[in-house]
Amino acid sequence: MAHVIVGTAGHIDHGKTALVKALTGIETDTLPEERDRGVTIDIGFAYWKDNVTIIDVPGHERFVKNMVTGVCTVDLVLFVVAADDGVMPQTREHLGILNLLGVPRGIVVLTKVDLVEDDWLELVEEELQEVFAETFLEDAPIVRVSSLTGEGIDDLRGVIEEEIATIEARADRGVFRLPIDRAFSVQGFGTVVTGTVISGAVHVRDELALLPAGKNVRVRGVQTHGQDVEAARVGARAAINVSGVVVDEVARGDLLVQPGYFETTYMIDARLHMLPDAPAEVTNRTRVHLLMGPREVLARVVLLESEILLPGDSQLVQLRLEEPGVAARGDRFVIRRYSPVQTLGGGVVLDPQPVKHRRFREDVVEVLRELEQDDPTRVLLTRLKAARWQPRTALQLASEMALSTSEIEDRLKACVDSGDAICYVQAGNTRYVHVKCWRELLDGIGDAMRVFHEVHPLRPGARRDELRAGVMGRPAGDLFAHGVEHLIHTGGLKSEHAMIGLRDHEIALTPEQEALRDAIARLLRAGGTTPEDLRGLPKTVNASAKAVQEVVTAMQAMGQVVRLDDTLLFHPEVIEDVARQLVDHLKKNAEIDVSTFRNLIATTRKFAVPLLNYFDTQGTTIRQGDVRVLNR
Repeated sequence: MAHVIVGTAGHIDHGKTALVKALTGIETDTLPEERDRGVTIDIGFAYWKDNVTIIDVPGHERFVKNMVTGVCTVDLVLFVVAADDGVMPQTREHLGILNLLGVPRGIVVLTKVDLVEDDWLELVEEELQEVFAETFLEDAPIVRVSSLTGEGIDDLRGVIEEEIATIEARADRGVFRLPIDRAFSVQGFGTVVTGTVISGAVHVRDELALLPAGKNVRVRGVQTHGQDVEAARVGARAAINVSGVVVDEVARGDLLVQPGYFETTYMIDARLHMLPDAPAEVTNRTRVHLLMGPREVLARVVLLESEILLPGDSQLVQLRLEEPGVAARGDRFVIRRYSPVQTLGGGVVLDPQPVKHRRFREDVVEVLRELEQDDPTRVLLTRLKAARWQPRTALQLASEMALSTSEIEDRLKACVDSGDAICYVQAGNTRYVHVKCWRELLDGIGDAMRVFHEVHPLRPGARRDELRAGVMGRPAGDLFAHGVEHLIHTGGLKSEHAMIGLRDHEIALTPEQEALRDAIARLLRAGGTTPEDLRGLPKTVNASAKAVQEVVTAMQAMGQVVRLDDTLLFHPEVIEDVARQLVDHLKKNAEIDVSTFRNLIATTRKFAVPLLNYFDTQGTTIRQGDVRVLNR
């Protein structure tokens, strides 16, 4: 049976705590100052049946933060209004907050009916119907009760039962997350934290992460409704005994999470909705109190679509936090005015790990609007598209979307099968890219290659690092390499001697360059086994060093010169003649050393050693110590 969280809401002193006690017999005001003042300061808890937890929240305006903590995980709210007071300031503020937090269902409880006449009750109910119009409580049942006399309490229990029966089990994202609303120490056990499991499950002996501190903890024990259990699942109120931290290292608003899926953040992209009766507008970089579940941080609101956000309007924003926060896509939040502290609005997290945006960028707004979609596959493809040429793994995407890796992998496979994404394996990890970005990359590589050939017409191609530097947007190295190999395989590019070029590229020399090439070829052929080196060629052929270098590079690409190192050049016919002499010698003799080889081809050691090394690399000979033998 799914666990259900029922929460109270309403103005201070309207009887929320007394109502919970009348329903459950449990006193939720446990702090001494609460009992002394008769005011709920912090959230309290009561259990009703095995699968229902009731959370009692404070109504005083100074404790709205604690109120948000209490209702951020509720499935059903008991909205309490005292019959003798009617609608009061926190009645309206709590209603606005509940709407912002997306609470799905509610029951309006009209308390203290024993203090007023029936005709007054009818007037109060008429007022409530006006206040609740166009809110989630518009069609909610209204139940009259008196916690003092017991009038209507049984009727309320029946209505609660009916509402609970209609509540669907929470959608489980599969990744464990629990916002901590209390932390304390128990002698003999150590640190205990409590909260509502909003995703996944926790088991005894699990390894978890405490954020934002980034500490690793181990689960020693789990309780729900005061009973030891092996596991607590989504929707359950849980007390978790953890080792690895002391209670002073844990604060309200910290999170216990499954490791590897969540990171702290200083920026959040979101859709912000202003309350219709918000006390002030929001301008760009307005400083606010940001409430995300039990956690409160100061933040600046960066408006992405306009200069001002008025009450009742909504806009895409980037929240820039002054302290580290933790969020997931789909989380709801509330913002309150910095001073005086009043509720302004709230909204939904779209991206918990964004980059810093410039304002009024249509591409940014377009991506964020796509992230507002309910379909996880569409959101997944949007995230791939936004990542462009930075491939994502399933784990990275699971972290960004707060979904299990297995679900993300299934959706990614479907995207690849449908042709919406491509994948490849790098260092044992499968990486994914949106197909549109993949095609843009292939086009970008082709464009960069054409530009390179135009700038360097005498070079056969570019080194891979040169080509990557020419691609606008600087793709990730492994994705670039995969793109190059794909183009080589499909015939768009060719690879020769570690150089990449267009398949149909041919080197074309000008008449002046052809004349220079012929002069160099004649010199090298005439030089035989003791040719002019590259440093001396410019003076000999009466050309600039740059012109000679360009022509020699072209000749090398066309097979018209053999280059042994930076400066030693040989005519191919000379190399062929030397190779024949070397092979003939080794067929008659078992081996040859440098001195013998030098005498054989009538050269010096300066040329003999590089030539022998060259024939080793070509596979003609094999070096064995100080001699070479024929490679048979």
